Amino acid sequence: MTLLLSEAVLRQVIGGPEVMCEQLQHIVELGESRRIRVHVLPFTVGAHALLEGPVKLMWFEELPPVAYVEGLKSGRIWEPQGTVRELEDVYDHALGDALSHRKSLALIRSVAEDYEHEAQREQHS
Repeated sequence: MTLLLSEAVLRQVIGGPEVMCEQLQHIVELGESRRIRVHVLPFTVGAHALLEGPVKLMWFEELPPVAYVEGLKSGRIWEPQGTVRELEDVYDHALGDALSHRKSLALIRSVAEDYEHEAQREQHS
């Protein structure tokens, strides 16, 4: 499984620094164990192919692939194979702009450490 994340997902604090630290450490553990391949689209990329919203690509053994595209208050499953191929291309372009698995894990680990330090400061104040 490949996970493609915007750097914004790492930086937007939801649940507080302790929760963010735990969640990011879990992603690192999954990536290090090779259960997932993780790639981060850094802020430095600027505009990228998936700015409009997330795309989930799904492949099945006995059925054609489908794509799920999510937007504000909406989500849609796309089945026409031409559309699914277009969405695969969009995803591939964004993946091409992302950091490598190794560099992504290093960034996620670094951000998790920042949250860990922040959580420790909050506990001691």
